[in-house]
Parts: sequence; C-alpha cells; structure tokens
Amino acid sequence: MNAEPDGPEDRLRRLTTIWSRALYPVTSTSLTRAEFEGQLLPLARRLSELLRARSFDADAAKAVGAALVEAHCTDPEALARTLDCVDAYLVLYCGGDGPQDELRMRSSRLQHAMAAGYAHALRRRTLAEQEAIAQAALRAQGVVAQALHASEARFRAVFEGAAIGIGIADLDGHILQVNEALLRMFGLTQQSLRGRRVQDWTHPDDAPQTWRLYDELVRGDREHYHLEKAFNRPDGTVLWTNLTVSLLRDADGRPQYQLALMEDTTERRLLNLRLRYEATHDALTGLPNRTLFFERLEKVLASGDGQRFGLCYLDLDGFKTINDSLGHAAGDRLLVEVADRLQSCATAPGEMVARLGGDEFVALTTGPGTDRTVDELAERIMNALVTPISIDGRDLLVRGSLGIVEGPAGERTAAEVLRSADITMYRAKSAGGNRSELADPEADARAITRHGLTTALPTALERGEFFIEYQPLVHLGDGSVRGAEALVRWLHPQHGVLGPDRFIPRSPSTPD
Repeated sequence: MNAEPDGPEDRLRRLTTIWSRALYPVTSTSLTRAEFEGQLLPLARRLSELLRARSFDADAAKAVGAALVEAHCTDPEALARTLDCVDAYLVLYCGGDGPQDELRMRSSRLQHAMAAGYAHALRRRTLAEQEAIAQAALRAQGVVAQALHASEARFRAVFEGAAIGIGIADLDGHILQVNEALLRMFGLTQQSLRGRRVQDWTHPDDAPQTWRLYDELVRGDREHYHLEKAFNRPDGTVLWTNLTVSLLRDADGRPQYQLALMEDTTERRLLNLRLRYEATHDALTGLPNRTLFFERLEKVLASGDGQRFGLCYLDLDGFKTINDSLGHAAGDRLLVEVADRLQSCATAPGEMVARLGGDEFVALTTGPGTDRTVDELAERIMNALVTPISIDGRDLLVRGSLGIVEGPAGERTAAEVLRSADITMYRAKSAGGNRSELADPEADARAITRHGLTTALPTALERGEFFIEYQPLVHLGDGSVRGAEALVRWLHPQHGVLGPDRFIPRSPSTPD
C-alpha cells in the first residue's frame, strides 16, 4: 500500500534526497546519485526511528556513522555536511508533533554519537591502510635483488597515491622523502623541507611521552608507536594528526630508517569540539547547560582538602505569565537578557553561571571563603534583576526567588546539593518571592517528608490505610451532645497515625 501524500514515508524520502544532494559530490562511489540515495534511505529511516524512540540508543546512532564510512563517504567534508543536514532537517521532517525542545536535544545527541561512530570507523579503516602501507614498506626491504625493481615500483605507487601523509627520515631525524599528501597537509614544498629534521616539529601540546617514544624507536628499542600529535603550519594554523611511526631495519636487522604515516584529523577535532560545545551549552542563552554544570559541580565536590562551595539557585517569579501574555519569543528575549545580567555577576575566578532549563538558573562559586562570597554573589544577582527589562517597548519588572547552599566539599553529592538548593528556592517563593533564603537541613528534611507523603497518597488509598474517627460536638451551654464530626486519619506504615493537618494540605488536588 502506498504511503499517503506528504505522509511520514514521503517526508523521510525528502530528507534522504536533501542528504544525498549534499553528500554525493564529496563521495567516492561508482553509484549514480539515485542509487546512492537508495543507499542512504535505510540510514535516514534508522535516524528517524532513533529520534522518536522512547530511550536514546547511542550504539545505533554510532552504527549509522560507521555505515557512512562503509559507503565510502570519507572526504573531510562528508561528515560536516551530514551533520548539517541532520541538524537542519531531521526534526523538521521526522519529528512529527513531538516536543520540539526534546526532539532537538535528541537530534544533537544523535549527531554526537554519529560523529563518534564515524570517527571510530574511519580510524579503523585508516589504521588498516597504515598497517598495509607499513607492511608493504617492510616487505620492500627484504625482497631479493631480482624482485627489487618490482617491489620498489609497488611501494612507489602506494607512497605517491596514498591519501594519508607518508614521510621517511634517517635515524638522526633528517627528512629524506615525503609524499604529496603530506606536503598538502603541511602547506609545504619539497624545497622547503631540505635540511629539516623531525626534531624541528615540536609543539606545546605534545603529549609527555611523544619524544620519549621517538628516542626509544631510533635507538632500536621499539618497533613502532602511535599517538595524536599537533604540528604548526607555516600559515600559523595547527595541523592535528593521528601519527604512526615505524622503524625500518636493514637485511641484518640493524635500524636504518623511520617511516611516519599521518592522518589529518584537524576537521574532525574541530567538529568534536563544536559538538562538545553544543552538548554542554544552552542554545538560547549560550550559558553552560545542566550537563556542564553537573560536571563542574561534581569536580568541585570531589576536590576536598578544605575546598568549599557556594551555590545560588534562581527561579524567575511569574515567568509563565510573561510567556502567556506576550508570547514565547518575548519570553526568550527576556531569558537572554537575564542570562547576560547573571553572567556579569559571576566574573571572579572559580565562579560560573548556568541555565538548567526553563526559567531556572544556577550560579556557583568556589574557594576557601564561600560563606562570605556566596552571600555577595546572591546580592549581586538580586540587584541585577532590579532594573526593568525592555521588551517590545514594554518595561518588564523581573522578580526572582533564590535558594542558597554553602558548605564544605566532599560531604554531599551534586544531586543532593541541587535538591537542597531547589527546596530552599521554593521556600523563598512560598514566602512571597523576590527574596533569597539560606538552606536549612531541618527545613529540607520537612520538605522531603511532605513530598514523600504527597507521592504516597494514591498508594495509601489503594491499600486502605485511611480510617474515620468521630469527634462529638458538645453544646457549651448545657453540655449536651448535639452531633459528631467525622475526621479522616491515615495509618501510615512509618509515621503512625497522621491527622488531616499532616496530609490534606499536601494532597495533589489541594494547593499549598
């Protein structure tokens, strides 16, 4: 049965067409574009399923990225074009009526996993190619004289035609020969390499073991090594590579040359950095998001050794009213302005501001004196909200409720700290808002107990834990009993008999 016009299958094919048009020009394939589009269709269908799946499947998304490598989409532009296409059109054509924010977050995570799967598959393929080249080079040394010419011809074909950079140097580091791919990577000419030595290419980001491994190899103590290394180009840019260096021995087994194989990973590294930024920063405000904030908070709490922290949890009062009356676009502009003001409040070393979502923000300060600095930070935040924010010619007065938590690192988890701050913030909101409150362990415990009673009410009803007690109504004039008042009681498994004052105000249908 054919899919209805403009149905899910039709939208999926539109996405596939857009994807193939972007990817086909940079793909090494003998397929026609229509055949190539047919090859991409199941991958697009898998992405559509993963976008709308109940739970996120990173392995399946990585498999899509790996499938692109199997389809010979290995040009440096291929992954970037794919991710741009997925970012722009996956939610549009395959998201349906689902929550857009959740779909875009899922799309971002899919892109990150696809890039990881693509990079892993491309690296496996490159390492296999590097191993084949190294083996060809080693075999070229040991062939008999009668086959020397043919062997050298084969090696020359591999040397000149390889997509990766290849260089040969002697044991003193003098560069003897490089292929065209390596020259293109570095932006050099054969003439500019004359007189250069391997040791000239040190870089500040070299791993500590880089030159130790090099020394071991030229001494003959190591046959090869593999690592990630950066090189400075003549134009001032940095070239990042996956570098494999192998030792070539003569017929008697004595070290003679070193063979370097380089894969250019600069674009992939920049892409990973971009994906990392998008995964850890709020798209609207540019502030760190919940993920990055939790990473930072967990690191601070794990530091110990006299370290202290202070946390301010801010929730805007009445923000829903602004969204409902002026629209979400105005609400977004207000959030951006609030974010800018908050960021200007936390500029000292050890301070950061993040957006947790919606109209909730957090500010973190660290150091030995946070009992003082967190109060100062909270005061700056509240003062920053005093000045009205102008949106579409209207001056909007912004109020906020602030919960403050301060203490030594190492005593609580990040989730416990944030829960305490959240409870404290709602205590400030319950007291009228536009104020700050300091965390109180006893108040936290009461709030947690109230929450536990609230969530346990439906189960208690099912278990029949409620019963009725009758209280007589006595006439004060003559002492006669005029009636009885029926009062509900809850026989709680842990807290014993609870009166209605303990749970009726907490029931989900009864406002606080």
